[in-house]
Amino acid sequence: MRITLVGSRYFGVAVLEMLRRHDVEIARVVVHDGEDRLAAAARAADIPVVVQANPKQVVAEEIAPGTELIITAHSHARVTRAALAVASLGGIGYHPSLLPRHRGLAAVEWTIKAIRSPAAPSIISPTGWMPAAS
Repeated sequence: MRITLVGSRYFGVAVLEMLRRHDVEIARVVVHDGEDRLAAAARAADIPVVVQANPKQVVAEEIAPGTELIITAHSHARVTRAALAVASLGGIGYHPSLLPRHRGLAAVEWTIKAIRSPAAPSIISPTGWMPAAS
């Protein structure tokens, strides 16, 4: 499968490493900041990196040609409908906490603090408008 990974920070790097361990072809990494640790990890693995023109959205031109699936991991950007249309299977977002219970900038920290609450990641379906958690 040919993937474009959109993300940032530690969680983005963790997803990148997991995909590489499973021999998934990562065609491109899209980041909001060229100095982000995900950008550095991608460059170290010889994976092309594109910095978003607008950190609040991912546009079609930022998705690698031939992408089958867009995966977002720690991305606060909206994936546009045009960007989703580039990928033959669309996209999924991976959030490190159980939505909607733990969300926002401190989602992982609140998940850890809520010892009695269930902890699990969430898969989000980018709709081109607002993410729809499933």
